[in-house]
Amino acid sequence: MNKNLDYILKYTLKYNPDYFLEAKMSPLVLEKPVFTKDQVVSATEASKSLSAIRKRAKRAPQFIADHNDIDTVIIDYAAYEEMYGALQYLRELEINRIAADRVKHGPHEFVPFEDALTAEELAELESMDPDAIPDEDLFE
Repeated sequence: MNKNLDYILKYTLKYNPDYFLEAKMSPLVLEKPVFTKDQVVSATEASKSLSAIRKRAKRAPQFIADHNDIDTVIIDYAAYEEMYGALQYLRELEINRIAADRVKHGPHEFVPFEDALTAEELAELESMDPDAIPDEDLFE
């Protein structure tokens, strides 16, 4: 299973514990990243052999330790893009969760649309031509 999916499942369990009951799935128990001794490099070694570390990072993340504390991780760019995509997905889930929670639990005080905008935003909205985009383009 994709490691980033593990994080998504952990996140879903935290914010929507009933999801797994509804979907009849079981959550994964996730822990801190596990790595081998071969993946840990001292900061001194990293500064001397960055090229070799970059090559190894294409196979597995490389952990840079400074005074025996890991403070940097070097990963392959494809892995970074995948993690970035998963993080964006989780952010959207969180926004949707917050919105759904607000709708469900209130407070149910309605704010006039005009009060939700700054004066500049309201002026910009009012200056827009409602016929600038034909209805055919709006409703395809």
